[in-house]
Amino acid sequence: MTEGTRGVRLTAKWRTFTSLPAGLKALIGLSFVVALGSYMVTPFIGVLMVKAIGLDIRVAGTLVAVATFIQFGGSILGGAVVDRIGLKRTMVLALTVRTAGLALLGVAVTVPCVAYPAVVLVAAGPALYLPANKAYIVTSVSDELRPLFLGVSSAALNAGMGIGPLLAALLIDADPVLLLVGLAGLFALITAAHQTALKPVERRPDAPPTAHGSEKVRGKRAALRGALRPVLFTALAFYLYFFFQSFIGLYAAGVSDIQLLGWVMLLNCAMVVLLQPPLADRIASADYRLLMAGSFGLMALGMASMALGGLPALLAGTALFTLGEIFLFLRCDLELVDRVPGNPAFAFGVQRLAAGIGGLLAGVVGGFVFAHFEAAGDLGTFWLVVAAQCAGAALLALLLGGRRRPAVPETIAVETGVAR
Repeated sequence: MTEGTRGVRLTAKWRTFTSLPAGLKALIGLSFVVALGSYMVTPFIGVLMVKAIGLDIRVAGTLVAVATFIQFGGSILGGAVVDRIGLKRTMVLALTVRTAGLALLGVAVTVPCVAYPAVVLVAAGPALYLPANKAYIVTSVSDELRPLFLGVSSAALNAGMGIGPLLAALLIDADPVLLLVGLAGLFALITAAHQTALKPVERRPDAPPTAHGSEKVRGKRAALRGALRPVLFTALAFYLYFFFQSFIGLYAAGVSDIQLLGWVMLLNCAMVVLLQPPLADRIASADYRLLMAGSFGLMALGMASMALGGLPALLAGTALFTLGEIFLFLRCDLELVDRVPGNPAFAFGVQRLAAGIGGLLAGVVGGFVFAHFEAAGDLGTFWLVVAAQCAGAALLALLLGGRRRPAVPETIAVETGVAR
């Protein structure tokens, strides 16, 4: 591509951004704030359960696993909720639920039994919110612009995910109750902003209006049969990712300083913000099998690097792991929306159900594995176990990846603009 052509494409993309509907612009900005608030608590859930509330690490690991499953697996209900109340109302409901959960989590510091319903509510909010959020974006733009805007949405979310832990790490040791109650107040404001700023959009129909309900169900089932590989790889990707996200805080607290978690998460999310949107078109058009295998391979190298110990190894490992994440997660999103056409809320619900299964397994398995190596005084080996699993996933991708056309045409017509 020549410099002139690249300049024309960048100008066209900028025009596309400026011509967005006001509701979509607001949602992209609010996505950043939602992620900022969410990730001031999400990476610290395990630490809060153990350090502030006093639960056994195995109980805390299992509770985190169940919460992760609810947060992701519960999203399969998102499509049904959207069908009944619409995309905007689903997001407002989800944020209200999470606000209540954060307030209860603050109470749980002094009344430990409240931790169980609190964590469930904190997890249930994103279960409804994120599929509706992504479906709102997919519904508001043309198919050609789907990779770009899912990349932009991911960048907004990851910017908040990177800054949130850094802020929370400065506050969590001082007064976790104040942090949690303050976050509940922030989410109340975010909920009001969604209600005020977003405009309702119609969800794309599942099938032509003349189709009978049974035919729609058969269409969904047939689409899911064709999406088995990306569902499998999504589950694997999140299984491995949640070893990183759920246990990096406990690892940092055990070998160094909990504030290190803020810098690790900042690096992880900053790389996604800076690299995923400009690489979105190439990720969408790359060979499916090689992209999957290469992404898992990068994750394996990253986890092996973290096992070396020390801040440089931890940051280098995070960078390698994040490169794999950048390629893998966006392509999994695109594949599922592509193979379950006409119903993005349902497609993202299936994606997050697969992620929830992966996260549940990671929390249960990881809790026991981490406890074993912590008792042995050899936490670095924990990351070698994760690296071996990443390598196994790369081999599986080579064997089962199959041949698949690009998720979108290789030439992305950014000049199409907003079509829906």
